[in-house]
Amino acid sequence: MNNDHAKLVLSVYRPHGQDADNPFFAEALQQAKMDPSLSAWFRDEQRFDAEFAATLGAVATPTNAKNMIKATMGASTRRRRRWWPLAIAASVAVMLATSLLFKHRPTGLPLPANATIAQLATNLADHHGSIGLMSQDFARVRQWISERGGPLPDDLPAGLAKMMVLGCETWKTTRGKVSLVCFVGEGKQMVHLYIFENAADHPGLPDIAHPRLEKEGKWALALWQNHGRAYVLGAPVDSGLTVESFFRT
Repeated sequence: MNNDHAKLVLSVYRPHGQDADNPFFAEALQQAKMDPSLSAWFRDEQRFDAEFAATLGAVATPTNAKNMIKATMGASTRRRRRWWPLAIAASVAVMLATSLLFKHRPTGLPLPANATIAQLATNLADHHGSIGLMSQDFARVRQWISERGGPLPDDLPAGLAKMMVLGCETWKTTRGKVSLVCFVGEGKQMVHLYIFENAADHPGLPDIAHPRLEKEGKWALALWQNHGRAYVLGAPVDSGLTVESFFRT
């Protein structure tokens, strides 16, 4: 497991050690112990979450807060890194500052206007490494993305369909809606699949039978279009995976 994979896993680790005995986090926690830069990043993330949670805990909530939260959030068990405290605060309607944040929030996650689709995918991977839903159920992943209006993954490369699903995310960006599905292999190598809602915005992509292979930064990529959507499959160059192998039957 490299630091990028460890950060993605640790981004959903709760403060105060509630997940310390969860085997899902064991390797990432060990990586943080061994790597000083990752350890410093993890301490900062945990400090931020703990301080934010403490701030919310000090706010007096309305007597009907429980019903308000249920009405807003339903039965969903998703845990969104960074945004889950804001979601709760908005639900109970007790923080004016939160309402101001949403009032001035940009219309979409800003992405470079002239970037290629490969650059867009690696920008999301390198700078927006969050998972909105942790689930090994691909049907649940599709449902979660659909409920949020994100582009859905349809036909998957043969090799990718054999991997275990880890979780997903979806964004509304300045370059359109994008969804992410993360997969993990037997060796715990992580693979990212980005789905862009409109293939016409990224002309020249081949079909799924003949993906275009590229390298962008520290990522090995396969790009294709299918059913009107554009896809980018990415694996870290140092993961030992070859993205073309996922397309072999």
